[in-house]
Amino acid sequence: MTEKKCELQFAVLGLGRFGMSIVKTLAEYDANILACDRDPARLHEATEYAASVVQADAAEEDAMKKLGLGNFDVVVLAMGEDFEASIIAARLAKELGAGKVVAKAFGARQKKILESIGVDEVVLPEVEMGAKVARNLVNPNVLEVLERSGRQTVAEIVPRQEWIGKTIGQADIRRHYGYTILAIVRGNETIIPVAVDTVLVEGDVLITLNQTE
Repeated sequence: MTEKKCELQFAVLGLGRFGMSIVKTLAEYDANILACDRDPARLHEATEYAASVVQADAAEEDAMKKLGLGNFDVVVLAMGEDFEASIIAARLAKELGAGKVVAKAFGARQKKILESIGVDEVVLPEVEMGAKVARNLVNPNVLEVLERSGRQTVAEIVPRQEWIGKTIGQADIRRHYGYTILAIVRGNETIIPVAVDTVLVEGDVLITLNQTE
């Protein structure tokens, strides 16, 4: 599926599962991406998706300054357990004038610390998938407006085992569970709109809209 080209420039620091998911999804929009990690094996994988790759340690200030983080529209800090590196890179990105800084956090405490140093958006990966984060960065859309209204919640879910092999109509997901399926992410494909005769398969991710009180 060919996506509309994104003119924004992204720097993604940290290429674990979460960071690589962001890089791959941004690549669907033909975004200009710089990918950075300490691990050369991860950088090798990223070369297929990123315009440039750099081996560097986010905890080293000189290395981060050389990346020119201030030249990017969005800097994504997707490091793993090295929270100190996230703080250093976040502070530098803000000081250097990056357009938007997005950082990964583990838990509410880390989230609060990152917000206190000026990070624009903090993501909890146990709640939000990398693909969803990337798509929102490229194209903030009506789904966010719906969520902010307080009456609907947009979520990503994986199909229950009993839904696999059934069509949307056969599973009757909306009536039984209250989910309205807006889209299905299947590998590199995004299915929009979703027909009632669409068969759910293992590995699908369902983008759902749920009515709240």
